[in-house]
Amino acid sequence: MTATPKPKGRHHHGALRRALLDAVADIVLATGPDAVSLRECARRVGVSHSAAAPHFGDLRGLLTSFATEGNLRLAQAMRDAVAALPPDADARARLAATGQGYMAFARDNPAHFRLMFRTDLVNMADTAWQQALQASWAPLAEAMAGHVPGADGRALRARLTLAWAAVHGFCALRAEGAGGELWNPEDRAQEVADDLIALIVAACAMPDGGDERLPPLV
Repeated sequence: MTATPKPKGRHHHGALRRALLDAVADIVLATGPDAVSLRECARRVGVSHSAAAPHFGDLRGLLTSFATEGNLRLAQAMRDAVAALPPDADARARLAATGQGYMAFARDNPAHFRLMFRTDLVNMADTAWQQALQASWAPLAEAMAGHVPGADGRALRARLTLAWAAVHGFCALRAEGAGGELWNPEDRAQEVADDLIALIVAACAMPDGGDERLPPLV
């Protein structure tokens, strides 16, 4: 989506804030997160830098708001995927759905996906950002706890790390156009995604230690 410059003075408060966030997305997709500036966002929506600044304070405030929005969208995408399951869906299906929701978010929100994990660009002390971050983590944590209800803290953390790293890594490689024949032609990508999630769910269900099990956590 491309932000169309508007005549100065035509934005009301809410519309200008939205337009500036949309301009961030345009710039991230065109030239990357490091190219975003408050002045360039203001230029793209047809207002002065001084008119844009009160909405976010500075560039870090703008990027923090954009990343906060991304985390909230991610949380909603995972919860929507879980909610779409049949009422009798088991814990395995619920965990798989969080991965599918994560992948859907990365596909549908490429600019947010590229910027929201750049903690060097955001204000990590911002309360709204912290709350959104927790919200984006909760669906996976809840689904994993239901999938391995007997896991202790250490085992649970290992499984959460495995699931997040694998799904996020897949999304990042896809976003960067890497992977080659792993998912080319294009119709192979969904097959790979489904198989990856199935492997993650199966691996997380395994107990620690013993033959034909995951290596012990030592």
